[in-house]
Amino acid sequence: MKSERKKNSGSSYNERKITQVKELKTLLWGLDLDEGLRFVADVAGYENGAFFFVTKCDDKTCVTIKERVLDKVAKDYVPGQKEQWKYFETPEAAWEFISRYLKPPFEAYYY
Repeated sequence: MKSERKKNSGSSYNERKITQVKELKTLLWGLDLDEGLRFVADVAGYENGAFFFVTKCDDKTCVTIKERVLDKVAKDYVPGQKEQWKYFETPEAAWEFISRYLKPPFEAYYY
């Protein structure tokens, strides 16, 4: 799959686009502490939708939901200040929550 180089606060990192639910689930179940997933979803109370960041925190799965705000200079959406943090004991529990927000066609990234 194609890797994309992104810039974020002066540091660069690799992201890989994910479009298949099966691959997204496989990556979620196998997340390491230095890996994560990101996708955009419609969430009530978030005017322009929200970014979902999924990471591994010790032995739990952490889902951070951050509002999307338009950066008028970059003309692109960036994470805003409004956020929620949710912790799940198992990948299955995290998937049960996340899957409610994944509406096809979704676009996710693995980093």
